[in-house]
Amino acid sequence: MSIIEKINSATCTLRLQKDWLKIFTCPVPSSDFLSFVGIATIDAPQNAVLSLLYDVDAATEWVWKTKEMKVLQELSEDEGRIVYQLVSAPWPVSDREIITRSQGYLDPDTSEVYIKLECMADYLPLNDKYVRVPQLEGAWNIIPLSPNQCRVVFRLHIEPGGEIPSWLANIAVIDTPYHTLENLREMVKKEKYLIPVEAPFKKSSKDVIQNYEKFITE
Repeated sequence: MSIIEKINSATCTLRLQKDWLKIFTCPVPSSDFLSFVGIATIDAPQNAVLSLLYDVDAATEWVWKTKEMKVLQELSEDEGRIVYQLVSAPWPVSDREIITRSQGYLDPDTSEVYIKLECMADYLPLNDKYVRVPQLEGAWNIIPLSPNQCRVVFRLHIEPGGEIPSWLANIAVIDTPYHTLENLREMVKKEKYLIPVEAPFKKSSKDVIQNYEKFITE
């Protein structure tokens, strides 16, 4: 069972709440680092959010602390893509390299899209200038609520590697979902994101991992 499936709302803490946003932090078994769950209501069509998520070149404009993002490999058919991300860290902590495989699934009955993020730490040789994130698991769920509104659920757990104390990382853990989702909320207003993305999502309701219902109702 994945970390995303194991996250239990009963053990999570509501850390921030606005009229459009809730952020929870959650303990993860066998880890000193907290995961987060961000739930946002976005006043934009689902396809606008998807278009932004797949616009890797624009990631530095809205994904929190991202200095660089690029596609390393487009996988065949509906197997997703391999993406490189460089994240800035405050001095004296070294910047982090993150390599993930992202794969999208579409529920044909509800039109919910689920994008799974899994770590590919060994995809490239190590770079002495940065610390390679050794473990990561995350997901985006984008659920249409109406033609011009959708719900975005952003979940992530990272083992950052290197010398960074867990207490320090856990203090700042809500910064990533808060600033990323706030920036997303503004970016999707751009006209270019009204054009639907042509991503080869795998049509499979059984592969759409939800496990967020209680977070929405609390």
